[in-house]
Amino acid sequence: MTQLKSDLITAAGAAMLVGAAVSAEMAWLAARGVAELGVICGAAGQPHCPWMIGSAALLASGTATLIAGRRRMKPAPASSR
Repeated sequence: MTQLKSDLITAAGAAMLVGAAVSAEMAWLAARGVAELGVICGAAGQPHCPWMIGSAALLASGTATLIAGRRRMKPAPASSR
């Protein structure tokens, strides 16, 4: 794998983690807004907001992408010939 491709995979993973952080903040704000109405997001049969689901998905995919990028970044063993 070329260095450029590895850098792009790492950048994509980092962007997904930033997106997960933004989505988590939006989920927190949405939960606070709903809590003022007396309902807790995800409790008593209430569905979770899409921000929470998106945050979890971005966190998982971003972490997997970073791990995959790091594994591919390791150089192949050189032959001793």
